[in-house]
Amino acid sequence: MPAPRPAHLEPSELGTKEYWDNLYATELANHESNPEDTGTVWFDDADAEAKMVQFLAELDDEGNLNARTILDLGCGNGSLLRAVRDEIFADGVPDEDTEVRLLGVDYSEASVSLARSVVGEVADAEAGAGADGLPISFAVWDMLQGSASELVQDGQAAACWDLVLDKGTFDAISLGNTTRDNDDGGAGESPSVEVQYRTQVLNLLRPGGRFLITSCNWTETELCAWMEDEEERERAAQNGGAWLVKAGRVAYPSFQFGGVQGQTVCTVCFEKRVAPVS
Repeated sequence: MPAPRPAHLEPSELGTKEYWDNLYATELANHESNPEDTGTVWFDDADAEAKMVQFLAELDDEGNLNARTILDLGCGNGSLLRAVRDEIFADGVPDEDTEVRLLGVDYSEASVSLARSVVGEVADAEAGAGADGLPISFAVWDMLQGSASELVQDGQAAACWDLVLDKGTFDAISLGNTTRDNDDGGAGESPSVEVQYRTQVLNLLRPGGRFLITSCNWTETELCAWMEDEEERERAAQNGGAWLVKAGRVAYPSFQFGGVQGQTVCTVCFEKRVAPVS
C-alpha cells in the first residue's frame, strides 16, 4: 500500500511572496549599511547547512555524487550554495574540460540582489583561494510558475542538473497552499503546490541526479510521502517516465516529548529514476 499523503499545512504569511520580498528588502538594506551583515542562514540553530555540506562531501568522496551542475532552489542570501561550492570544489575542478555551473534561484528579487552582493564581496576578499575561482550565478525564478527550460543554456536539455538543493523552500511553498485536498489535479484543476513542486524537481534533475532537501515543517516520513509517490512511480514505469526514490538521510540530534521521538529539522536525499524505454 502506498504511504498516505500528509495533511496540508495551514496557510501562513510565510507562504506569501510579499513576506519574503519584505524580509529580503530589509536584509539587503542592512547589508548595504553593514557589509558584515550577510543575512539569515536558515536552520543555523540545527547546523543544517554544515550537515548538508558534509553529507554531500561524503557522497563525493565515495564517487557517488559527480555534481558539476548545481541548482539551489530558494537561494536566500546564497550561503548554502557558497558552502557547497567551497567544499565540493575545494581542490578545483577535477576535469577542466567539464563545465561547472552553479546557480541559485529565488522568486524574490531582493533575495537575488542580496545573494549577488554577498557573493561578489566574498570573491573580492578571497580572490584566487581554492573554489572561489568558480563563479556562482543568481536569477529571479519562480519555482511553481517558471519553466525548467528557462534555466538552461543553449543546447542543453531542461533536465540537466546533477544536484538540486532546498533548505526551507518546500516549507514556504507548502505554507502558501491554495489548492488544498487536490493532490492529483482532476480535469480543469491544478494539483496542490506540493505536487507541483515535486513535478518541477523531476523536470530539473537529470536521470540519476540527486535532490537534497531540508525541512522544519515536515518530518522525514512526510517528506518521503510527498516526494516518493507510488502511483506516480507505477505510471512512470509503464510510460517511460521519471520518479524520485530516497537515497539517503542526514542524522540530527533527536528529542522525546510526550512519548514521541522527533527532531527540529530533517534532511533527506532523493535520486531521480527513469524507466527504460522499451
